[in-house]
Formats: sequence, structure tokens, C-alpha cells
Amino acid sequence: MSDVEEIRAAWDIPELRGLWEQARQALEASGRPPTFRLELPDEETRGTVGELYGRPMWGQGTRINVSKLDKALRGSRFGVGLEEALEILHGRPVNSRESSSGTRAESHDRVSEVFTSALAARGLADSPWAEPWIRWIRHYGRVAEQDLEPVAGGAAAVLSRLVLTAGAAPRKWHSRAELATAAGGAHLLDNGTTLSRVVLRAVAIAHEVEPPNNERDRRALWEACGVSLDAVSATVLCWALPLLGGSGWATAVRERTELGLPVHLTGLDLRAAPERLVAPGTVVAVCENPRVLEAAVDSGIRHPLVCLSGRPSTTAVELLDRLNADGAVLHYHGDFDWAGLSTMRSLWTHRTITPWRMSAADYRTAVDRASAERTDLPILDGTPVDTPWDPDLAELMSTAGRAVEEETVLAELLAELRAGL
Repeated sequence: MSDVEEIRAAWDIPELRGLWEQARQALEASGRPPTFRLELPDEETRGTVGELYGRPMWGQGTRINVSKLDKALRGSRFGVGLEEALEILHGRPVNSRESSSGTRAESHDRVSEVFTSALAARGLADSPWAEPWIRWIRHYGRVAEQDLEPVAGGAAAVLSRLVLTAGAAPRKWHSRAELATAAGGAHLLDNGTTLSRVVLRAVAIAHEVEPPNNERDRRALWEACGVSLDAVSATVLCWALPLLGGSGWATAVRERTELGLPVHLTGLDLRAAPERLVAPGTVVAVCENPRVLEAAVDSGIRHPLVCLSGRPSTTAVELLDRLNADGAVLHYHGDFDWAGLSTMRSLWTHRTITPWRMSAADYRTAVDRASAERTDLPILDGTPVDTPWDPDLAELMSTAGRAVEEETVLAELLAELRAGL
């Protein structure tokens, strides 16, 4: 059997035909989008696509990165790229609009040269997001001729300081104003500027997400790559932190605790805080839902508690990092849904934090109790994530298909806080 026949026998199967059709559409589309949406209608399709692409697939659909798919095919036993595979499977070449209008000429045009040179100066030219980003700029970036060099240089300067790997958590934070100043002007990254538009497109490609189309999405994308938009809007909710020292700052926070009031710390608050916040070994609970903190306050529980209020803000991450540096012992509990597990995985992977009642056994107990009490649990939806601290958890949740919110297990959490974890 020839290689062509072997490829067709292995890959020309019903479970993969949707993948090949969507991949061809992406390659033949104007601008060649870096990702495409793929429907996953059944378990057989999810398993086959996941095995070929190199990661597990869950749910009814996913986004496929064209470059990663090409890399996966080249790393297979056949060693062929995506375009060659499609030509074999479909019996016709990929008719790229770019190639028909002169790929050779475009690769040497002014835009490509200027942006490639700027990236190379920062050591970014070989980044996996660089080629599709420059292709987008060439077709849709709307960068005026006279602005090419300053925008390219500024974008490269900013991108060189950002987290540009999908799923990676920032370890260091930059203010947007600071980055803009480094790029040539304090307002160059404000919403609506050319520089902010091209930088955010690079970040979206690198993080394998759709480009932002509203302020909430823009903020989330900036924060995903380690940028804080300002020092006052992002806060973190805290209760009963046993702060060290007699500074006015620490005294003010402790006085709020004595009054039975939690505190919302901002980035400016943390800048004004003393260098050390708590003593080594201080046990601090971290929760996702403000209802947990509110219940602790109402119950008179004085255990130190930090509430992330969903996805951690830049201020929340900075506070956790500072508590870690002080030697505090952090325990996290969140909702048993994919967003909560994503937060737990990020904290567990990139910071010293221990899961708190976040095991497969804890999830099973909560689901069983809800069933016995005839309590309806929300349907589990979203994109599944793995759970390296307990690999059985993700599989069990996918099987059960139900989310368990923190309020469902609030009594147990309060009991452990009261006992000191």
C-alpha cells in the first residue's frame, strides 16, 4: 500500500471529514483565519479528532488552531503538512486566495518587511502567532503607510513583555499606561488606537480566542496576558486578614474587621501596603463566590478569607502572590464547573495554593447529596479542563454533567472555616 493510500485509509473516515472541510475553508478564506470552529457531534468524533490533534476533546464543539493542526499532521507517522493532506484526501489542491493574488509579492511588501523586522529585533519573529498576525495586519490592520514603522516598533515593544501562550498565567503584571509609555506615548494603548487594535489581535491569536468586541472582552484579554488597565477598578474582596505591624494602612484594615466589615483592596491599596502583610504560616482561605465571604462575616467567623469573585482580577493575583511570598498557606475552593476548575488549575500550576474540598470525592458527595435531597443542580456546560491535582475529577464531572456551586456546599465550607481548615 502506498503512502497516499495509507493516508486515505487512516484519515478519510467519517469522524474526520468535518475537520478536513473546515480546515480547507480556513486555508482558502481571504486572510486565512488562524482558527476555525469545529462541531463535535458524538463521542467517536471527539475521540478521533482529539487523538489526531493531540489533546482531549469535550462538549459539542471546539476551536481548532490551523498551525497546531498542521504541526500535529507533520508529527504523525505520515509526516505531511495540512495542505498536502487535504490535497490527498480531497483530490485537489488548496486554492488560497493569497496564492492566487501573488503570495511571493505579498511576502515582500512593505507591511510584512516592517513588522517582521520589528518582531525580529525583539526575538519574536519565530513565534507561532507572528505569521497569522502579520497576515491579518496586511489585509485588515488598516495601518497607514506613515505609521507602519512606529506602530510595528511599538507593538513589538509591548508584545515582548506580555504572556503570549494560551493557558499560561501571568507571573508579572504591567500597567497599560506603563507599556504605552515604553511604546512612545502614555495614551497609545487607549481603546480605539491603532496600536491597541493590532496588539490585541496578536494577543487573541496567541491565546487562541476570538478578538474582543466589547470593553469586558478587551479587559479580559489584557488581563490574560498580564496587563492591568488601571490601579483602581480591579479589586479583591478580603475578610479578617491578620495584617502585621502598626502602620496606618494595616490598622485601617484591621479596624474594618473589628466593625464586621470586609474590605475591597485596589491596586493602589496594595501599592500603599507595607512590604510584608502576614506572618509566615498564616492559613488563608480563598473562595470564588462572594456569598461564602458574606456568610462567614454574618456567622462571626474570623478566619482569613480572600474572595476572587469569579475569575481572579489583576489585584487579586497580586495579593495572592504577596501572601505567597510572605509564606502564607493558601487553600482554594471554587464552583465545580469548568470556569472554577480553570481557576483552580491556574492557581495550582503557577502558584503555591492547595485545593480545598476540590477532589473527585468531594464532587461525588455533593452530587449524591443533591440527588438524595432532590436538589436541582445546574447543567455543566463550557469547555472542559483537566484537573492535574486529581485527574479523576474532570472525568467524573464530564460523566455526571452537573455543576456544583459553592452555595450548595456552603455549610461544609463554613464549618471548616470555623474549625480553622
